[in-house]
Amino acid sequence: MFISASTSKFKQLSSMAAFFVLTAGMQSSFAFGLDEVYSPNAEFGEISLEISHARSFDKNAAKDGAQVGEVTLEAGLTPRFVVAVSGEYSADPGNAMQLDAHQIEGRYQFFESGEQWMDVGALVAYSFSKQADTPDTLEVKLLLQKDVGKFTHTANIGFSQNVGTFPNLTDEAGYTFLWSTRYRYNEYFQPGFEIQSDLGPGAQLGYLNQQEHYMGPSVQGKLFGHLKYQAAYLFGVSDPAAQQAVRLNLEYEMHF
Repeated sequence: MFISASTSKFKQLSSMAAFFVLTAGMQSSFAFGLDEVYSPNAEFGEISLEISHARSFDKNAAKDGAQVGEVTLEAGLTPRFVVAVSGEYSADPGNAMQLDAHQIEGRYQFFESGEQWMDVGALVAYSFSKQADTPDTLEVKLLLQKDVGKFTHTANIGFSQNVGTFPNLTDEAGYTFLWSTRYRYNEYFQPGFEIQSDLGPGAQLGYLNQQEHYMGPSVQGKLFGHLKYQAAYLFGVSDPAAQQAVRLNLEYEMHF
């Protein structure tokens, strides 16, 4: 009887411990990430310094205060090809900022702007991890853009794959979908809306509440002839997403 009761209590304690470990793991697994919605069109002869930053807001401490960002130097080397190098940083909720990776990126414009029904391009980026326990990452995106009257619609459809060392972390590819619509009121002010979706691996495709989805108003434009800006205030529309998020982007451009 005593042994049976002790065994039963041990099983209960083990189950409770497993539950708390699982819960902690689920809370720490919040993977926040917002990105710029890229145009497929290259800017030949342009060199620019760009700073991007995003932050989450949520009543749940496990989702509040997550930050991601990037500092980028890019150059339009030909009328259709842009190359960029950058440093990527992030901070999990409650943690300090850290440098995650150095990235090299190329973007290619397939056709002259307006030559086809839709402007099409591609982005390929490789991130060299700066964290000892994190693999490198290969990212590929299809870039689409269409002007309809004074509206510009831009879509980025992509995937990323862990590569390099740590084969135990090299799992199946993760997929993303980004959308931006803006009204070209003038050069300085172009309001619109934005959608950012982290669709997760292939097994999660089609399961909305296993993915992170954000949408909300955005604005972009160009000031002082050289400074481009983008800002978006997004709302989480799926369970894994934070309640709100802000994305900011500043780009200073020059020509050579």
